[in-house]
Amino acid sequence: MPCVTSRNAVVNCARSRSAWMHDSMRSATPLVDLQSVSRQLARKLSELSKRLSHTQGSTGSADPAAADRAATEYRRLTRQWEYAVAEIRGLQTFSWFLLPPSYEDLQAAACQGPVIILIASQYSCSAIIIPTSGDPYHVPLPAFSLTGLNNLENRFAMI
Repeated sequence: MPCVTSRNAVVNCARSRSAWMHDSMRSATPLVDLQSVSRQLARKLSELSKRLSHTQGSTGSADPAAADRAATEYRRLTRQWEYAVAEIRGLQTFSWFLLPPSYEDLQAAACQGPVIILIASQYSCSAIIIPTSGDPYHVPLPAFSLTGLNNLENRFAMI
């Protein structure tokens, strides 16, 4: 079994976050950057993301045959999305596209102040603080709740 370090935990957290990016595409910045190089690929990825999101909602159908068709379509679209991302990463300046940052990248980003990753679930909340050097710090946040952090996120999104 591999050794789990706090640095690996941070990278895995970032990877988990990136796994959901294709569902929400919350940040338009990667697509905006891509549009400046290839409008066609940006449009293709955006359309596939929308279709994936729509199809994902159909997989829970009460009709087993319809749910099976939706699941098959979802897998097909997922493969197309993965091929599109691989094609984008093949572009000279887009090898990083939709990949999580490395621990070293996060440390470099902390030069203006620490990078703080909030981790929240219905069971507990905590933060990982990444300094410019050394290992990250884990800080339990027992006074916080998932609902409270969601509310805070929504308030900051309006700023």
